This record gives sequence, C-alpha cells and structure tokens, in this order.
Amino acid sequence: MFIGRAIRSKRRLLPCLVVMLGSLAVSTQAFATGETLIRDVRVFDGRSGELREHASVLVVGDRIESISPYDAEVTIPPSTEVIEGEGRVLMPGLIDVHTHLAINASMSLIESDFTLDYVALRSAEVARRTLMDGFTSVRDLGGPVFGLKRAIEAGIVEGPRIFPSGAFLSQTSGHGDFRARNDRNPTLTGLYDDNFSRMGFSIIADGRDAMLAATRQNLMQGATQIKIMAGGGGASAYDPIDTSQFTEDEMRAAVEAAADWGTYVTAHLFTSEAARRGMKAGLRCLDHAFFVDEKTIKMAARNDVFIAPQFWGLSPELFKHPDLNPAKHAAIRKLHEQAKDFVPLLKEYKVKVPFASDILGDFDAGQKSRRYELAWRAQLFGSNLTVLRQATSVGGELLALSGRRSPVNGALGVIQEGAMADLLIVDGNPLEDLSVIGANSEWFSAPSPEPIETIRLIMKGGKVYKNTL
Repeated sequence: MFIGRAIRSKRRLLPCLVVMLGSLAVSTQAFATGETLIRDVRVFDGRSGELREHASVLVVGDRIESISPYDAEVTIPPSTEVIEGEGRVLMPGLIDVHTHLAINASMSLIESDFTLDYVALRSAEVARRTLMDGFTSVRDLGGPVFGLKRAIEAGIVEGPRIFPSGAFLSQTSGHGDFRARNDRNPTLTGLYDDNFSRMGFSIIADGRDAMLAATRQNLMQGATQIKIMAGGGGASAYDPIDTSQFTEDEMRAAVEAAADWGTYVTAHLFTSEAARRGMKAGLRCLDHAFFVDEKTIKMAARNDVFIAPQFWGLSPELFKHPDLNPAKHAAIRKLHEQAKDFVPLLKEYKVKVPFASDILGDFDAGQKSRRYELAWRAQLFGSNLTVLRQATSVGGELLALSGRRSPVNGALGVIQEGAMADLLIVDGNPLEDLSVIGANSEWFSAPSPEPIETIRLIMKGGKVYKNTL
C-alpha cells in the first residue's frame, strides 16, 4: 500500500488555514507536523471487543492517516519515525469527562489559604500526572483552568487536552455557593467576599438575566461547555442532596446562550425531579444522577442524554475515607440502598455512560481515586470492554457535543482514519486486565501512585510524551 501524498499535502496546509481563519478559532494550538509509523500492534479501536491483529498505524501531523496490515507494502519516507510495537496493544488515549484540575486541595483550604498563582502551579502538576496516567483528554467541570489550557497548548507545561467549563454556575445557597453565612450575596450587591468566587471557581447567578450573563462570561473566557449546579450535594454547606436547583427557565437561559455558541450545558444533580426539569430545559449530560428513577433513565435514553456518574460514590470503600465523618455513615448506607438499581437500569436502557472520576483533593488522593474508579466500574458492569468504551469512544462522543467550541476538529477516543492521534501502547491486553492501564482495586489503602510502567507510549495529537519501548 502506498501513502497518498496529496492527502498529506492538504493536511500540512491546516496550520496555515487555522492562522487565516483565526477569528473563528477558539484557541491557538501547536500542530504536530512529522510522520510516525507504529508497526506491528494489536489494535483496540475504542469500540470493538476484538483486537485487530498485526496492524500498522501511520500518523501524519496530529491525525491518524492510515491503518494497514503489518505485512503490507508501505513506502516510508526517510523523515518518518518508526515505532516498533512488537505485538503490543495500541489503544486510544483515555478520556475523563469529569475532572477538577484546579480543585487540588480541600475547598476550605483553597478558600482560606490559597492564592490563584499557587492554585495554577498545583494544577500544572495535576495535569502532568493525568497525562502520564494515559488520559489525553479531560472535561474540566469547574475551576480556573483557562490559563492552564493555554499553557498546555503552547507547550509550556505538559498535560491532557482540556475541555474547560470555567466557573460552575450556582444559585444562591446552591452547590456552588461556598460563601460564609455572613458574606455578601453578589447577586444582591455585586460584591464578592469569598476567594472561591473571586478566583473563578464559581459564579452565583439567580434569575434568567444573571444566568445569561454568567454563561456568556464563561464562553468569553473559552469554555467549551457550560456546567450548572442543578441539585444539592455533599461538599457544600447550604443545600441538602435532595434539593432541586435553578428553575427550568433559568436552566433554559443557559442552554440557549450555550447553543448560540454551538455548544451545550451539563449539570450536577442527583434526583429525578432535577434531572427531568433539566432535560426539559435542554441539558445534554447529567453528572452524578445516582438517585434518578427508571422513568428518568428512560427519558435520558430516549433523548440521547449522557449520564456521567463517578461510581466510587456508590462503593463500600467510601466508608474507609479518612476524612469522612463516621456520623454520616448511616446516611450514606441509606443512599447506597436507594441507588441499588442505578447500574442495572443504565445497562437495561443502554444509556450513554462515559468515564468520569470527579477527582478532588491532593495529588496522590486524586490519582488513587481515578485508578480505583477504573477497577470499581469493571466490577459494577462486569465487563472490561464496557469500561474501556466508556473511557474512549463514549467519552469522545460526549466531548464532540462541544461542536464549534471544541479545541479539535477530529474524532477522539477511537482509532480510525482521520481521528486525532491520541494513542497509547501498553504491555498486556486491557480487555483481559485493566491493571495494564492503571486500574487498582485498592483505594485509600493503596500506596502512593507510581508511574504505570505497562503504559509504554503516550501520544497526544501526534506528539509523543512518553516512550519506553
């Protein structure tokens, strides 16, 4: 098989076209311009449960140019870098659709002691660790990471491709309201007293007009999707987990403003009432949603709405959390019982479920949570393939909803011609053993995370960030 020079020439014009069309671009990206041939690999394409044996994959610039049999006749230009897979598994880079790169300590510590520059430096380390765990794209659902995204794209620091939401949008006394009780309400006064809001972690927006302004503010900063807090939660002080937040009209305002920019709205929530209200308003993704009923899950499936839980919230290991007040154990057991049918219903109605870790806290704690999430999902769903699809092709499908706001214009989470060249080479077969991509059935008792030695190559957008072959 001979590689088409005409196709490669057109792709080399892409950076020039991006410059000429700069007024339409969301951000400036560095493009990989070389050619890499990865030879003799077994390919997991992000979808199929069967590996494609003895394949070779040609990467040109930031894209997958072709996939061919290993023994096919291929013209290799002298400038092409050749990577010998020697029968190892090639798979798409992993995708986490719920991260908080900037919430890298307890929220109380960030509020009381951190400055924005310190948050940013810590975020760069979280981003580096995320990429080195094989996660080449993440959807950041709350926090000041616009500068980090720019620094990664400029090659200043290493990290995953970021789909940022910016500040999460909360009503007064909602899940994003981390003020002290005696702080002034910015909706009423226009003044912010708390660091969490001043640093860009959250915006309090009550009413349609405030929601429109807050959504447009995040879009101006470079948000690829909008995150709203549509229900209560455990990490905030004033909103029980059973509460519904924002009226349908308020949520619709965010949806309409996001749609004007070609993107969508996702929401933190837990209850059926909040989820159904949000879907009526046009939400495309429900984050968490542990306690929704069968009717609501059917509604999500019918409307092609993603549900993105972090399943560690339903794990019995949660009771070993060193910072969890034992007085809350009884309430959590009751919630776990309430959610006992959640996974079976997701499977029955074939809801689109991407991989989501919702990691928070210090460096080691975040990595251990994400690695545990991989293992725990395999136990819940009874299938490594299901978890791999969630962390590749399903996640890529969700990221594609960002439309014109996406930092890429190629498919993510799949190995196919024309897709973005986000690739891993691993020792072992993840369809049989998820530990080769870092899955760990231990959580809090796990030792400090070490590099995942079985991930031998990490490529993002055609650029190699790790190669121990």
